[in-house]
Amino acid sequence: MSNELPANKRDARRRIRAGRRSLRASVGDEQWRAYGEALGLGLARWLNDRPVPQLAAIYEALPTEPPTHGIRAALVSLGVRLIVPTLLADNDLSWRDPASGADLGIAAISDADLILVPGLAVDRATGIRLGQGGGSYDRTLDRKAPGTPVLAVLFDAEVMDGVPSEPHDCIVDAVLTPSGGVAQVGPTI
Repeated sequence: MSNELPANKRDARRRIRAGRRSLRASVGDEQWRAYGEALGLGLARWLNDRPVPQLAAIYEALPTEPPTHGIRAALVSLGVRLIVPTLLADNDLSWRDPASGADLGIAAISDADLILVPGLAVDRATGIRLGQGGGSYDRTLDRKAPGTPVLAVLFDAEVMDGVPSEPHDCIVDAVLTPSGGVAQVGPTI
């Protein structure tokens, strides 16, 4: 995938989704598992240099999204409690405990001290995240506690120079990729 996206968000999303379908079709289950393991190792390395979170919000990967099994394993091995999203009819996200299945409500994200979100692309210079188009995470991230780090989980080629955006699009602090681990995006403070 070229590192330049169309200016139209719909066309950009279409292009990235096609690239992901192609990637998934071109690699076997073993390579897909290796992507997930690499993501978990990259997150674990990053967490070595900071306090271990108590509660992390993660997503459950769709078939062509970067796999989250390694991320989940890394967090659980550190004793981190997890919450995962449930899509509501209005495209908002509620949160549930994957261990018990308990619905924790839409405000549960405010208790997380680490948030890992899916995305299609992130602009390395601005940290703007291109999502799936429903606005679910843009709305949800307004509820996070100030200072909570937000990491977008992507494939390597999805960290780009320039991502089409609108004023409501959320900004992430860092990206987590299979080859690069965790890398800060956006302006440095």
